[in-house]
Amino acid sequence: MITSSDLELAEGMVFALEPKFVLPGRGAIGVENTWLVTASGLALITDAPEHIRQVG
Repeated sequence: MITSSDLELAEGMVFALEPKFVLPGRGAIGVENTWLVTASGLALITDAPEHIRQVG
């Protein structure tokens, strides 16, 4: 379970998964991925790298 909602995912739905890491006093950083629910499972539709990058 990733939410308290009782909504079941169905084919054709799209959702974003947005985990964040908060640095108190500095800000937050995270990744946002968008997924499509298909008949055979999930398909990632975000075309962005997920590796860690040093910023600043």
